[in-house]
Amino acid sequence: MTSIDQAFKLAMRRLAASVNIVTMAGPQGPLGMAATAVCSLSTQPASLLVCVNTSASMHADLTATEAFRIAILHQDQQAIAGVFADPDRKAERFAGPHWRFDAAGIPLLENAQASILCKRDATFAYGTHSIIVGRVDSIEMRDDVSPLAWCDGRFATVHPVHP
Repeated sequence: MTSIDQAFKLAMRRLAASVNIVTMAGPQGPLGMAATAVCSLSTQPASLLVCVNTSASMHADLTATEAFRIAILHQDQQAIAGVFADPDRKAERFAGPHWRFDAAGIPLLENAQASILCKRDATFAYGTHSIIVGRVDSIEMRDDVSPLAWCDGRFATVHPVHP
């Protein structure tokens, strides 16, 4: 018999989600992590939420920061997602020419599907996670739409369904 916790984990493997990179300017430099628990919240005001495990190394900084950025990854950015998902590769995260930094030092991934700068508006604790509400401050977008997804424990792509 499967416990509800085990069943829930198996059920969530069937929920496809966009792969995102959450970035911010940390006390000792740029910080970032891969995240799939990101979604829109409201259009008035434009806002989104990101859920982060309290055990994540970036948790304390993210729940205290004034601003953060969400990069929604394009399917051609799988290698970048891999670097941010691997705790042993933290030193590589902001290396390379595909990163630039705004005036506040918040990293911006060039050519992401979309890059959304948010001001932290609220933080709520729930279970093992914190829910961070970000009010959208600015957005940059790539023209083509082909997001990188995560489903059943692996990267996936999204393709339109034609009737």
